[in-house]
Amino acid sequence: MKKIEAETEWLRSTILPKILKNGRLVENYSDSKANTFKVGDIEIDVIGHKEAFMLTFCYRAIINFEYDEEKFQHKMVVKKTHEMSPEMYDAVQFGSLFSNEINFYTEILPEIQKLTGGKFAAPKYYYSELNRYSAVVILENFSEQGWRVTKDRVGLSLKHALIAVDYLGKFHGFAYAIKHTNPEKFAQLTNCLRESRYATDELHPEWVLSMKTIIKRIVKAVGTFQPQIDKEFVKHLANVISDFRLYGRQRVARREPLATLSHGDYLRNNVAYKYNDKEEPLEIMMFDYQTLRDSSPMIDLSVFLALSIYADVRYQNFEEIFEKYSSALYDSYREHAKDEVPESMSRAELLKEYVRFLPYSVSITGSFLMNLVAPLDISVEEMFAKKMSDAEIIDQTMNQGGEIVDKEVAHQVKEMLELSQLTGVSIDDDIDMEKWPKS
Repeated sequence: MKKIEAETEWLRSTILPKILKNGRLVENYSDSKANTFKVGDIEIDVIGHKEAFMLTFCYRAIINFEYDEEKFQHKMVVKKTHEMSPEMYDAVQFGSLFSNEINFYTEILPEIQKLTGGKFAAPKYYYSELNRYSAVVILENFSEQGWRVTKDRVGLSLKHALIAVDYLGKFHGFAYAIKHTNPEKFAQLTNCLRESRYATDELHPEWVLSMKTIIKRIVKAVGTFQPQIDKEFVKHLANVISDFRLYGRQRVARREPLATLSHGDYLRNNVAYKYNDKEEPLEIMMFDYQTLRDSSPMIDLSVFLALSIYADVRYQNFEEIFEKYSSALYDSYREHAKDEVPESMSRAELLKEYVRFLPYSVSITGSFLMNLVAPLDISVEEMFAKKMSDAEIIDQTMNQGGEIVDKEVAHQVKEMLELSQLTGVSIDDDIDMEKWPKS
């Protein structure tokens, strides 16, 4: 209760006057009328861990106020960092995460809206600040426009998947169009982005142990549920992703000619749909741009297909899904670049790139799918504060999510092997493993 009271007073006394003066709270703001601004009731609804997995403190706020003798109500979402030690703040790389999101809303989104004629769906931006050990972003509550996150945390339907990859293809298509038609502008927009996951060499020992255990779980799952897969292939996969920091850093690094603006964490947690009266999905938008990168478009496609839908949808319908994505990318590129699609972006080259990212997406599946299938009944603050023994970390990592996670991970390795053989692309393609620890 005290925290809610503190947030209410912070909004009332500090933040809302700033948003008023920056011109985003009301139209036609004038300093001469600033004294007419009066904040009324503020309702706060904290978005808890049972609703969504987030490392930030996030809440919805309904704000009533008066300005120039007119009454208003705005509904916002406030996302800010928890109180934590500087060491933990830096370990999570909150500075980079919030820097990327702020840059998206203040610099990149306006350019995208120019290119798309204002048709790119995104929440309205109100305010942000980035301090040494704290950060905040305040946006419009997009539910007011009919958007909502899916009820299912994972295992989305084919229709959800097709809408998601169609949207993703369009996004990558006009990002490529900016890059190819105005390379200076593209460089200006992307040079400000900061690596938000693999930049630091200072890793928390518990995370290191967890990631090592995840690899053991992947190997065990394959042996149990896909035993026909050659053990040497599984061993090689384990070696490729054995140092998740070095591997991830190389894998997401900018590589030509396919590098473009990518979301970096495109999955169910970071997208919202609109539905018709029959609860059928109609359209989608993405949010949470903290992992925005100038990287391969396949970081987005591979992660979405690995973490948001299960094998029974992904594997059986892969050709349709990949065709939907490719066609949307090409149509978007032709529309915005006014040119034909380069050969470097052919379907064959995109599929090869997808294969290169499958070890990456499998490693993400191994580390995060368990939290979607069987969320821990614990807040992020409690998670940061909780002390676990090595045995407890290993037990949780090996078993959380149970057989559902193990079967899904094992099937993803099967798909990886089949597509690697089909395309002739090795799963360590373009990866220098010279610095990998010996295993």
